[in-house]
Amino acid sequence: MRRTLLALALSFAAVPALGAQGKKVDSQASQVCKIVTSAPWVKRQAEWFDESARGWTNDTLRTALLSAAGLTTPLTAPVQLGVQVAGRDRPLGSGVDAVLAQLKALASTRGSAWPTKSVVGAAGVHAVYLLVERDTALSRTVLHRLMEAGPVESPAADVATLEDRIRIQSGRKQLYGTQFRVDDRGAIVLAPMEDSAHADLRREDAGLPPFALGLCLAKNTK
Repeated sequence: MRRTLLALALSFAAVPALGAQGKKVDSQASQVCKIVTSAPWVKRQAEWFDESARGWTNDTLRTALLSAAGLTTPLTAPVQLGVQVAGRDRPLGSGVDAVLAQLKALASTRGSAWPTKSVVGAAGVHAVYLLVERDTALSRTVLHRLMEAGPVESPAADVATLEDRIRIQSGRKQLYGTQFRVDDRGAIVLAPMEDSAHADLRREDAGLPPFALGLCLAKNTK
């Protein structure tokens, strides 16, 4: 099935030179992968990450999160491509340790106001996702908090990608096909995956691009 998906991926026409999370894509990707801005998954992310109405309650924490994650707003959809290659994490900003310590304190405090969309805005929640990728223990707690908050308060695409990452780190198979690694030959390959036949159904539900596109982007990511 993977060969079929790759063949489908190679039928695409073009892709931006830089993904929304800062993942660089080489010239080959610009020729074989295509992100259609009118696609349902892109429109869904654009709607969720639209902050034109503001509405968050903790601007101080939001600012600290964005600075630590190295994010500037407004975020441009698609924000989450669902492509992570082991060992190629996105560079962060300043004050990371202090913000991670604050997140750990919030996570361990019963009844604390967790940084969800209504608290720190959509970009702030995405910043949390980017920051906790570096801390395995905290990422498990954050995943639980995000899932508990639900899709109105937590971006489903980030939740799915984080869940996959934690599964792989735990020696389990991923569900959405977002995690990749570099093999001994230097090729980017998909990490072990469960029930790949229904991957696109799960990815659609999470607001991720089709698996063929994700695979194409991964194989052309530097």
